[in-house]
Amino acid sequence: MFLNIKTLLCALFISTITFAQQTETNLETESQAQKQTGHKIGNILIGAYFPIAFGNNFVNEGMDLKGGGKIVLKVNTYKTFFVGPYFSFFNGKVTDSDLLGNYDNTANILMGGVVGYDYNIENFDISLAAGIGYSVYANRGLGDSFKDTATAVWLSPELSYRFNPYLGVFVAPELRRDFMNIDVPKELEDSFKGVNYFTISFGLRINLGTGYKNQ
Repeated sequence: MFLNIKTLLCALFISTITFAQQTETNLETESQAQKQTGHKIGNILIGAYFPIAFGNNFVNEGMDLKGGGKIVLKVNTYKTFFVGPYFSFFNGKVTDSDLLGNYDNTANILMGGVVGYDYNIENFDISLAAGIGYSVYANRGLGDSFKDTATAVWLSPELSYRFNPYLGVFVAPELRRDFMNIDVPKELEDSFKGVNYFTISFGLRINLGTGYKNQ
């Protein structure tokens, strides 16, 4: 009986040593592989932003929209999934003061966050992102200024092309909906309760991390 226990303990000891050596070898291999492939931190998008309003709403019916800009930081989380902050802005000129009221122009600022998935094919990167944020319309007129706010949600595919591992260009269409927080008479609710946008943005994509060298 004692001999059997002694034999079992020896077998367990040998197995433990073997497993520890194998684990150490695997960790060294993974570490070397990570050094060779590098790490993809994420990327930054900086570009122009052109909104087009559509549907039955006060922006489409009473404003002439101008271009603006967009900045997005996408941080890689699990494999090719990413999250990050989002910022965009544009301007608009009032063309129908009878509908919109006593102001001349507006500046829209959107601050929010995105989540999405990034896929690589040679020098091309294809992404799909969804976002939610806080949208502010800073309205200005002669002797009058006020703000309207909204909750914005959007869906945006993106196509990027890399000139080198760290620098490329992107183009990204976007469908966006602003759910407005405006108190208006009931007969005007259809026009002021929300705004639909189709936007186009394009510009530079800056990749962060050495992992993009090995794509």
